[in-house]
Amino acid sequence: MAAFQKKDATTAKPYLAMIGDKIANGQKVKFYNKPEETIEQTPDIIKLLAAIKTGNESNILRVLYPNNKPAAIFNLKSWTQIDKAPFSGQGGSGAGAEVTALTESLQCFFNSLVFNILKRPLKNTDVNETNLEKAGSFVEADRSLSDCLEKGPSDWMEQGVYVKIANKIYSVYRSKLIGTVTFHRGSSFMNGLYAAKAECHKIDKASQSPQAPGSFSNDKWNPGDIWATTFSSTERPLDGSSGSWGDLNKQVADLAGATGGLTKLLGISLKKTITPTITYYRDPQSNIGSRSQTTYNGYIYGKNGDFFSSQDIYVESSAGVMQCRTFGGDTSWQGEIKGKMAAGGKIGGGNLDFYAKQFLKEDIFGSGSERTLFTEANKNNERFVKKFYDLYVEGNKNQLRPQPVLTFEEFNENVQSQPQKFINSKYACLMLVQALNASPQGDRNKFMNAIFRYASSDTDQSSFYIKVH
Repeated sequence: MAAFQKKDATTAKPYLAMIGDKIANGQKVKFYNKPEETIEQTPDIIKLLAAIKTGNESNILRVLYPNNKPAAIFNLKSWTQIDKAPFSGQGGSGAGAEVTALTESLQCFFNSLVFNILKRPLKNTDVNETNLEKAGSFVEADRSLSDCLEKGPSDWMEQGVYVKIANKIYSVYRSKLIGTVTFHRGSSFMNGLYAAKAECHKIDKASQSPQAPGSFSNDKWNPGDIWATTFSSTERPLDGSSGSWGDLNKQVADLAGATGGLTKLLGISLKKTITPTITYYRDPQSNIGSRSQTTYNGYIYGKNGDFFSSQDIYVESSAGVMQCRTFGGDTSWQGEIKGKMAAGGKIGGGNLDFYAKQFLKEDIFGSGSERTLFTEANKNNERFVKKFYDLYVEGNKNQLRPQPVLTFEEFNENVQSQPQKFINSKYACLMLVQALNASPQGDRNKFMNAIFRYASSDTDQSSFYIKVH
């Protein structure tokens, strides 16, 4: 079982709502490490009073055992006795996504309050439910105001994060966003923007020389968490039918006022901050040539150069490190960025192969895909193991921490003891290593630059947005 941690207290309300929903549906909640005075009650499955859903007891969990006898009252500081796993989706992502949805939606209400109702910077005394309800007339979000206020993380409110972000955006755009400004999060209007992007991407992929990688997601094109616009909710201001990223992204920049004039459409990326600043990305007015370039530094088998110590490799650059391995099983190989530009960002194997084809002398998957590559990776096939060994030996020469080379017999013995996911992962890694070693430094720099720009939503096919951080 995975226990709740103290750090989860900032996301307590979404978790409480999930617990309440579970109870309302007649389900039970796992509980362990019970207080000593309830040990005789024995059951590991308990019921929690559904009253926690009302918000009146948002800081307390009241517990009843199946016989409806009161068992214990738990303050959130000690709620580590409840099993977190059923409420956290896969690895906690469920609750995290809900917190994100609540904070982004509530930021729309605060932004609308300053732009549409007060038309001046917000003061703390302006923040009340009545004012936010008025602001809601110009908000289209997938979370209601009541849910945001009841379930959203308390620290964003207590630390004045919403107010400070709204005021920062207003200070820069009050003379650019004129008239009624609607703020969107997860709305049909936003879906229309992404539909234009999808149309452009479809035409691009069908062309002889596609410009964007195959799984070029919406947030890599424009990571706007929320959008501000003076268009009506039924209008569709973007057109991707030309199939040209340059044309589509010029529309985004022009409508954002990045090329002059008023702002009519603006993607806004949000980060929690109490001293907000605004950074402009893909700004056509900036000198693109001045953007810092990434330098390729080399790679390591695992963290210490020992080939069989782990299933990954680490590719190092001036912008940070990319860890390459299979994730979530043995069929999906990808890179995970651990760097200054995009900590925690991922790039799929198909997109790594796309940029390898574009910049390196050899690509990773050859004429097939990662599935084709993994089909070839058969540790019981002598021909494959010989190729695997040759790639290992050649790659070891150039890794940043070269190790004594194993004999073929030693290598094969290690290979036979490994699970298939190790073989698949390391084979794809070695194909990337081969492509890197076959290319001159300038091309390796371009490859790594493309990878980190992709992770930062800063590709040549990405569009203009602002980041408040």
